[in-house]
Amino acid sequence: MIKKFFIGFWITSFVVVLGINWLKYDRLQNPEISLPQPQITVGSITDTAENDAQFLSAEEATERFNDFTGLPQFTQISTEDVVYHTTTAGLEVKGYLAMPEGDGPFPGIVMIHEWWGLNDQVRGMARDYAAQGYAVLAVDMYDGDSAATPEEARILATRVSGLPEPALDNLKDAVAYLKQAETIDGDRVASLGWCFGGGWSYEVAKNNLGVKASVIYYGRFNPEDDLEIMKTNIQGHFGADDQSIPVDDVKAFQAKLATLNGEHQVFIYENAGHAFANEDSDAYQEASAQAAWERTLEFLSSNL
Repeated sequence: MIKKFFIGFWITSFVVVLGINWLKYDRLQNPEISLPQPQITVGSITDTAENDAQFLSAEEATERFNDFTGLPQFTQISTEDVVYHTTTAGLEVKGYLAMPEGDGPFPGIVMIHEWWGLNDQVRGMARDYAAQGYAVLAVDMYDGDSAATPEEARILATRVSGLPEPALDNLKDAVAYLKQAETIDGDRVASLGWCFGGGWSYEVAKNNLGVKASVIYYGRFNPEDDLEIMKTNIQGHFGADDQSIPVDDVKAFQAKLATLNGEHQVFIYENAGHAFANEDSDAYQEASAQAAWERTLEFLSSNL
Protein backbone atom coordinates (compact mmCIF):
# COMPACT_ATOMS: atom_id res chain seq x y z
CA MET A 1 0.00 0.00 0.00
CA ILE A 2 2.75 2.42 0.96
CA LYS A 3 4.72 1.47 -2.16
CA LYS A 4 1.69 2.22 -4.37
CA PHE A 5 1.22 5.57 -2.60
CA PHE A 6 4.79 6.71 -3.30
CA ILE A 7 4.59 5.53 -6.92
CA GLY A 8 1.37 7.55 -7.36
CA PHE A 9 2.89 10.58 -5.63
CA TRP A 10 5.95 10.64 -7.88
CA ILE A 11 3.88 10.17 -11.04
CA THR A 12 1.59 13.07 -10.04
CA SER A 13 4.55 15.31 -9.22
CA PHE A 14 6.18 14.50 -12.57
CA VAL A 15 3.02 15.42 -14.46
CA VAL A 16 2.65 18.74 -12.58
CA VAL A 17 6.27 19.73 -13.18
CA LEU A 18 6.02 18.74 -16.85
CA GLY A 19 2.88 20.84 -17.23
CA ILE A 20 4.47 23.93 -15.60
CA ASN A 21 7.53 23.71 -17.82
CA TRP A 22 5.38 23.28 -20.93
CA LEU A 23 3.49 26.48 -20.00
CA LYS A 24 6.77 28.34 -19.57
CA TYR A 25 8.05 27.06 -22.93
CA ASP A 26 4.79 27.97 -24.68
CA ARG A 27 4.88 31.45 -23.10
CA LEU A 28 8.38 32.01 -24.52
CA GLN A 29 7.43 30.75 -27.98
CA ASN A 30 4.16 32.71 -28.05
CA PRO A 31 4.70 36.05 -26.23
CA GLU A 32 1.37 37.36 -27.48
CA ILE A 33 -0.32 35.03 -25.02
CA SER A 34 -0.82 36.89 -21.72
CA LEU A 35 -1.90 35.63 -18.40
CA PRO A 36 -4.89 37.30 -16.69
CA GLN A 37 -3.88 40.47 -14.81
CA PRO A 38 -4.74 40.92 -11.15
CA GLN A 39 -7.64 43.22 -10.39
CA ILE A 40 -6.92 46.51 -8.60
CA THR A 41 -9.74 48.23 -6.78
CA VAL A 42 -9.37 51.79 -5.50
CA GLY A 43 -12.53 53.16 -4.03
CA SER A 44 -15.19 52.44 -6.64
CA ILE A 45 -12.66 52.23 -9.51
CA THR A 46 -11.72 48.81 -10.89
CA ASP A 47 -9.13 48.25 -13.63
CA THR A 48 -6.33 45.93 -14.64
CA ALA A 49 -2.69 46.58 -13.83
CA GLU A 50 -1.77 47.25 -17.46
CA ASN A 51 -4.57 49.75 -18.08
CA ASP A 52 -4.90 53.32 -16.86
CA ALA A 53 -5.99 52.65 -13.28
CA GLN A 54 -6.88 55.74 -11.25
CA PHE A 55 -4.80 55.77 -8.09
CA LEU A 56 -5.38 58.00 -5.06
CA SER A 57 -2.60 60.24 -3.85
CA ALA A 58 -1.28 59.64 -0.34
CA GLU A 59 -3.20 62.70 0.88
CA GLU A 60 -6.47 61.55 -0.72
CA ALA A 61 -6.06 58.02 0.59
CA THR A 62 -5.44 59.35 4.11
CA GLU A 63 -8.46 61.60 3.90
CA ARG A 64 -10.72 58.78 2.74
CA PHE A 65 -9.35 56.45 5.40
CA ASN A 66 -9.96 59.04 8.11
CA ASP A 67 -13.47 59.78 6.86
CA PHE A 68 -14.28 56.06 6.94
CA THR A 69 -12.72 55.25 10.30
CA GLY A 70 -13.23 58.51 12.16
CA LEU A 71 -9.53 58.53 13.07
CA PRO A 72 -7.61 61.82 13.34
CA GLN A 73 -6.22 63.32 10.17
CA PHE A 74 -2.70 63.57 11.59
CA THR A 75 -1.66 60.32 13.22
CA GLN A 76 1.91 61.54 13.79
CA ILE A 77 2.41 64.35 16.29
CA SER A 78 5.31 65.68 18.32
CA THR A 79 5.24 67.03 21.86
CA GLU A 80 7.61 68.97 24.05
CA ASP A 81 7.70 71.26 27.06
CA VAL A 82 8.47 74.83 26.03
CA VAL A 83 9.10 78.07 27.91
CA TYR A 84 6.56 80.61 26.69
CA HIS A 85 6.28 83.07 29.59
CA THR A 86 8.44 84.64 32.29
CA THR A 87 6.81 86.07 35.41
CA THR A 88 7.71 89.44 36.90
CA ALA A 89 9.67 87.51 39.52
CA GLY A 90 11.79 85.94 36.77
CA LEU A 91 10.21 82.48 36.91
CA GLU A 92 10.14 80.71 33.56
CA VAL A 93 6.76 79.12 32.88
CA LYS A 94 6.60 76.02 30.70
CA GLY A 95 3.68 74.86 28.62
CA TYR A 96 3.02 71.62 26.76
CA LEU A 97 3.29 72.01 22.99
CA ALA A 98 1.65 69.38 20.78
CA MET A 99 2.24 69.71 17.04
CA PRO A 100 1.17 67.78 13.95
CA GLU A 101 4.09 66.41 11.97
CA GLY A 102 4.80 68.46 8.87
CA ASP A 103 5.88 71.88 7.70
CA GLY A 104 2.60 73.67 8.34
CA PRO A 105 1.72 76.40 8.81
CA PHE A 106 -0.90 75.07 11.20
CA PRO A 107 -3.68 76.94 13.01
CA GLY A 108 -2.96 77.32 16.71
CA ILE A 109 -4.84 76.81 19.95
CA VAL A 110 -4.03 78.24 23.36
CA MET A 111 -5.41 75.52 25.64
CA ILE A 112 -6.25 76.45 29.24
CA HIS A 113 -6.55 73.76 31.88
CA GLU A 114 -9.25 73.13 34.47
CA TRP A 115 -8.71 74.16 38.08
CA TRP A 116 -6.61 71.03 38.62
CA GLY A 117 -3.71 72.52 36.67
CA LEU A 118 -1.70 71.33 33.69
CA ASN A 119 -2.07 67.58 34.20
CA ASP A 120 -2.01 64.45 32.06
CA GLN A 121 -5.67 64.75 31.14
CA VAL A 122 -5.07 68.18 29.59
CA ARG A 123 -1.92 66.96 27.86
CA GLY A 124 -4.01 64.19 26.35
CA MET A 125 -6.52 66.73 25.06
CA ALA A 126 -3.68 68.74 23.55
CA ARG A 127 -2.56 65.65 21.65
CA ASP A 128 -6.15 64.99 20.51
CA TYR A 129 -6.44 68.45 19.00
CA ALA A 130 -2.95 68.24 17.49
CA ALA A 131 -4.07 65.03 15.80
CA GLN A 132 -6.82 67.11 14.19
CA GLY A 133 -4.24 69.43 12.64
CA TYR A 134 -3.82 72.14 15.29
CA ALA A 135 -0.67 73.37 16.96
CA VAL A 136 -1.67 73.32 20.62
CA LEU A 137 0.04 75.13 23.46
CA ALA A 138 -1.39 73.93 26.77
CA VAL A 139 -0.54 76.71 29.18
CA ASP A 140 0.30 76.56 32.87
CA MET A 141 -1.63 79.14 34.88
CA TYR A 142 -0.24 77.84 38.19
CA ASP A 143 3.48 78.37 37.50
CA GLY A 144 4.28 74.68 37.85
CA ASP A 145 1.84 73.80 40.64
CA SER A 146 -1.07 71.38 40.30
CA ALA A 147 -3.83 70.10 42.55
CA ALA A 148 -4.73 66.62 43.73
CA THR A 149 -7.79 67.58 45.79
CA PRO A 150 -10.65 70.06 45.34
CA GLU A 151 -9.31 72.04 48.31
CA GLU A 152 -5.89 72.43 46.67
CA ALA A 153 -7.52 73.31 43.35
CA ARG A 154 -9.67 75.98 44.98
CA ILE A 155 -6.61 77.60 46.57
CA LEU A 156 -4.69 77.68 43.28
CA ALA A 157 -7.64 78.93 41.23
CA THR A 158 -8.43 81.65 43.79
CA ARG A 159 -4.81 82.78 43.79
CA VAL A 160 -4.92 83.32 40.03
CA SER A 161 -8.36 84.92 39.99
CA GLY A 162 -7.27 87.36 42.69
CA LEU A 163 -4.41 88.60 40.48
CA PRO A 164 -5.92 88.84 36.98
CA GLU A 165 -3.17 90.97 35.41
CA PRO A 166 -0.37 88.37 35.78
CA ALA A 167 -2.79 85.75 34.44
CA LEU A 168 -3.58 87.88 31.39
CA ASP A 169 0.14 88.45 30.84
CA ASN A 170 0.61 84.68 30.89
CA LEU A 171 -2.06 84.25 28.21
CA LYS A 172 -0.79 87.17 26.12
CA ASP A 173 2.61 85.51 25.96
CA ALA A 174 1.01 82.19 25.02
CA VAL A 175 -0.76 83.82 22.09
CA ALA A 176 2.45 85.60 21.09
CA TYR A 177 4.40 82.33 21.24
CA LEU A 178 2.07 80.71 18.72
CA LYS A 179 1.92 83.75 16.47
CA GLN A 180 5.71 83.95 16.24
CA ALA A 181 6.35 80.26 15.49
CA GLU A 182 7.39 79.55 11.90
CA THR A 183 5.21 76.46 11.54
CA ILE A 184 2.07 78.17 12.90
CA ASP A 185 -0.21 80.58 11.05
CA GLY A 186 -0.32 83.57 13.36
CA ASP A 187 -3.55 84.80 11.79
CA ARG A 188 -5.36 81.60 12.80
CA VAL A 189 -5.17 81.25 16.56
CA ALA A 190 -7.94 80.35 19.03
CA SER A 191 -8.29 79.81 22.76
CA LEU A 192 -10.03 76.87 24.40
CA GLY A 193 -10.56 75.95 28.03
CA TRP A 194 -12.65 74.00 30.50
CA CYS A 195 -14.07 75.11 33.85
CA PHE A 196 -11.42 77.47 35.32
CA GLY A 197 -9.79 77.48 31.88
CA GLY A 198 -13.12 78.13 30.19
CA GLY A 199 -13.47 81.31 32.21
CA TRP A 200 -10.02 82.43 31.14
CA SER A 201 -10.81 81.56 27.53
CA TYR A 202 -13.68 84.02 27.87
CA GLU A 203 -11.25 86.60 29.25
CA VAL A 204 -9.00 86.08 26.24
CA ALA A 205 -11.93 87.02 24.01
CA LYS A 206 -13.21 89.85 26.18
CA ASN A 207 -9.79 91.47 26.42
CA ASN A 208 -9.01 91.09 22.70
CA LEU A 209 -5.76 89.21 23.20
CA GLY A 210 -5.47 88.47 19.50
CA VAL A 211 -7.38 85.24 18.85
CA LYS A 212 -10.06 84.76 16.23
CA ALA A 213 -12.15 82.31 18.23
CA SER A 214 -12.62 81.34 21.87
CA VAL A 215 -14.21 78.10 23.03
CA ILE A 216 -15.65 78.02 26.55
CA TYR A 217 -16.53 74.77 28.27
CA TYR A 218 -18.61 75.55 31.39
CA GLY A 219 -16.44 78.55 32.22
CA ARG A 220 -17.48 81.62 34.15
CA PHE A 221 -18.56 84.80 32.39
CA ASN A 222 -20.43 87.98 33.18
CA PRO A 223 -23.45 88.67 30.96
CA GLU A 224 -23.24 92.30 32.03
CA ASP A 225 -19.76 92.78 30.54
CA ASP A 226 -19.39 95.34 27.77
CA LEU A 227 -18.40 93.28 24.75
CA GLU A 228 -19.11 95.82 22.03
CA ILE A 229 -15.47 96.07 20.99
CA MET A 230 -14.78 92.34 21.22
CA LYS A 231 -13.33 91.00 17.97
CA THR A 232 -13.45 87.29 18.80
CA ASN A 233 -16.15 84.76 17.96
CA ILE A 234 -17.29 82.78 20.98
CA GLN A 235 -18.61 79.26 21.31
CA GLY A 236 -19.89 78.09 24.70
CA HIS A 237 -20.81 74.64 26.04
CA PHE A 238 -22.80 74.43 29.27
CA GLY A 239 -24.69 71.75 31.17
CA ALA A 240 -28.33 72.36 32.03
CA ASP A 241 -27.74 70.75 35.43
CA ASP A 242 -24.54 72.68 36.26
CA GLN A 243 -24.95 73.83 39.86
CA SER A 244 -22.09 76.33 39.66
CA ILE A 245 -23.28 78.16 36.52
CA PRO A 246 -27.09 78.64 36.56
CA VAL A 247 -28.71 77.87 33.22
CA ASP A 248 -30.63 81.17 33.39
CA ASP A 249 -27.30 83.00 33.39
CA VAL A 250 -26.21 80.96 30.37
CA LYS A 251 -29.37 81.95 28.53
CA ALA A 252 -28.76 85.61 29.40
CA PHE A 253 -25.21 85.25 28.06
CA GLN A 254 -26.58 83.63 24.93
CA ALA A 255 -29.00 86.52 24.44
CA LYS A 256 -26.20 89.04 24.97
CA LEU A 257 -23.99 87.44 22.35
CA ALA A 258 -26.88 87.47 19.88
CA THR A 259 -26.84 91.29 20.00
CA LEU A 260 -23.16 91.52 19.05
CA ASN A 261 -21.34 91.46 15.76
CA GLY A 262 -19.73 88.17 14.85
CA GLU A 263 -20.84 84.56 14.78
CA HIS A 264 -21.34 83.29 18.31
CA GLN A 265 -22.77 80.02 19.55
CA VAL A 266 -23.95 78.81 22.94
CA PHE A 267 -25.07 75.21 23.51
CA ILE A 268 -26.89 73.92 26.57
CA TYR A 269 -26.79 70.16 27.15
CA GLU A 270 -29.71 68.54 28.91
CA ASN A 271 -28.99 66.13 31.78
CA ALA A 272 -25.38 67.33 31.89
CA GLY A 273 -23.64 69.01 34.78
CA HIS A 274 -20.32 70.69 35.36
CA ALA A 275 -17.31 68.90 33.82
CA PHE A 276 -19.53 66.78 31.58
CA ALA A 277 -16.78 66.64 28.92
CA ASN A 278 -14.01 65.40 31.22
CA GLU A 279 -13.58 61.64 30.82
CA ASP A 280 -11.79 61.49 34.18
CA SER A 281 -14.74 63.02 36.01
CA ASP A 282 -17.71 61.25 37.56
CA ALA A 283 -19.83 63.89 35.81
CA TYR A 284 -18.74 62.73 32.36
CA GLN A 285 -21.61 62.42 29.88
CA GLU A 286 -20.45 60.65 26.73
CA ALA A 287 -23.23 61.77 24.38
CA SER A 288 -22.97 65.43 25.38
CA ALA A 289 -19.18 65.33 25.32
CA GLN A 290 -19.16 63.85 21.82
CA ALA A 291 -21.63 66.43 20.54
CA ALA A 292 -19.56 69.23 22.06
CA TRP A 293 -16.34 67.81 20.57
CA GLU A 294 -17.85 67.71 17.06
CA ARG A 295 -19.29 71.20 17.40
CA THR A 296 -15.95 72.50 18.65
CA LEU A 297 -14.07 71.04 15.69
CA GLU A 298 -16.60 72.50 13.26
CA PHE A 299 -16.41 75.93 14.96
CA LEU A 300 -12.62 75.96 14.92
CA SER A 301 -12.52 74.85 11.31
CA SER A 302 -14.92 77.57 10.19
CA ASN A 303 -13.09 80.30 12.13
CA LEU A 304 -9.49 79.28 11.56
